[in-house]
Amino acid sequence: MTMVRTIAPTVLAVDLALIKKNMVIDGDYMDDIVKGWARGVIAQLEHDIGQCLMEQTWRVTLPAFTSMVRLPHPAISVNSVKYIDADGIEKTMVTNDYRLEVEAYRSILRPARGAGWPATYVDAFADPEDQPPAVFVEVKCGYGTTPDATPETAQLFILAKLVEQFDPITRLERNTVQSDYLNGLVDDLRTYA
Repeated sequence: MTMVRTIAPTVLAVDLALIKKNMVIDGDYMDDIVKGWARGVIAQLEHDIGQCLMEQTWRVTLPAFTSMVRLPHPAISVNSVKYIDADGIEKTMVTNDYRLEVEAYRSILRPARGAGWPATYVDAFADPEDQPPAVFVEVKCGYGTTPDATPETAQLFILAKLVEQFDPITRLERNTVQSDYLNGLVDDLRTYA
């Protein structure tokens, strides 16, 4: 299974005005630099906690359907589920044929209640471990489209990491109790250890 982000978020997970206030930056002369660093901190945080903060689109591909298809978390909606059927023809499933389940720490796709997944194409000449993709799921995920939807602990982490990055005094103390606290601040959001 592979997961690839196809459409990145269009807004930061923390409001730029709040970032600048927290970093005591007046004016807009550093906006581009601050936005760039914020995007970097947010990307690292999303990777570390295994979640998407702001709305974004991902494509999940698999060689065949499994009992449940793991999706990027938290999933907002499924845009499409396509598959290559046993005869090699691409088909699109209708929404009633599957259900999205968003739980506390995972988002999964299952067949509709009382139904199963359709059979998919199998390349008879390919190694069983190296089957080509036959299932393609496009999913929209994240907490929302505005920074106020971002969990508070994630916002605090981003704000603190940006100060840590820009403050020359803290650069000498990277592995301090404060840094350990920041790293633990988002433990409640982690979907994997």
